[in-house]
Amino acid sequence: MSGRRPKIYFDQTQNERGRLDSTYSELGKILRDNDFDVEPYTEFMLLAKNLKDADVLVFGCPNSSKLRSPEIDVLLKFVKNGGGLMLLSLSGGDKGLMNNMSQVSEEFGIIFDNTAVKDERHNAGIPTMPIIREIVPHPTTEDVEDLLIPSACSLRLTSKAIALARTSDVADPSNVPIIATAEPGKGRVMCIGSYEIFRRGGGLKNKGNAIFAVNAFKWLSGEFLMTKPSSVVKEQEKTESAKTKEMSAQVDSAQSVEFEQTLRRLVNAVFDLQKDISNIKEQVGSVESNIELLRNQFQDFAEKTQQQLGVMIPARQFKTAEENKAADIEADIKSLLKEVTSIDQLCEHIEQKYATGAMSKESYTEQIEKLNTKLTSLRKKIEKKQKELEQLKTPE
Repeated sequence: MSGRRPKIYFDQTQNERGRLDSTYSELGKILRDNDFDVEPYTEFMLLAKNLKDADVLVFGCPNSSKLRSPEIDVLLKFVKNGGGLMLLSLSGGDKGLMNNMSQVSEEFGIIFDNTAVKDERHNAGIPTMPIIREIVPHPTTEDVEDLLIPSACSLRLTSKAIALARTSDVADPSNVPIIATAEPGKGRVMCIGSYEIFRRGGGLKNKGNAIFAVNAFKWLSGEFLMTKPSSVVKEQEKTESAKTKEMSAQVDSAQSVEFEQTLRRLVNAVFDLQKDISNIKEQVGSVESNIELLRNQFQDFAEKTQQQLGVMIPARQFKTAEENKAADIEADIKSLLKEVTSIDQLCEHIEQKYATGAMSKESYTEQIEKLNTKLTSLRKKIEKKQKELEQLKTPE
């Protein structure tokens, strides 16, 4: 890869939904802007000689098409020899799309399940467009706060693979992998439950998706191993920015005016939002008062009915505000503990890679420090939540 731009092939021989000339046109532009060569792969069948110049091969959701056994062998050897492979599916997995992606991915400990991920609480407008925040620290997730992954299937993993992102506690299915990676030998593999994560007008509407796209292809192409830690890169970028500051004075001035206008609109929007919040608080307060009144009336009714007729009626039909709050805190603690478990697993994976010599000491130290920092933060959050829960459950 040294001395040239990493080359990414997007396969177009399997009737993929993710195509560079349409659904992935914006992704192609983002990758070219970040010094990747991006081309469609159209040579049927898949042959090893045609992949000699490729650093990464992408299958963007094959539809009603299956790879042949010799082609699968080509892919496995491509990865074994140091290539990067990205496999993207959609809700329904192999069964719903009538493809055989899992026949490839299961060699790396990953299977695309016949599921359709939904999240009623964390979404971008509808349950089938979940916003994923259960993200594990990794070179591909650096600077990524959340991901929009529409119409996804979940993944099933073995010990060979690591989950990078999971559905939430309230999703269906809950707490399952939706993005996973594996590092077999010299190669790297990434599987994602939905090709729409990078679709123009779809997932790419979300800022975190574009950042993740660049990170993911840098990792798959091995570029992260060829560069210095990101903190050093950022320092270099600051230095270069300082050198060109005078040349961009006029541009900065125009951007400053635009920024002020945007800030003004934002401030006005915040004031409007505060008014809306005040109105909502009043309405919620009224509803809570009515619920409390109904609860007391029902309690009286239940007691009188029991006395007069001898009929047992459950008197606790509604949860109190304290009980609801306690349930929310318990759900938060459960989610945080699962995230701790995921990070512990990733630490073990990194330890194994370092022990076998597949990871440099510099990269190992950087990643372990990041993970330990994240673990410390999570444990503090868990401790804080547990104290809140104890206070709620301790009678005054």
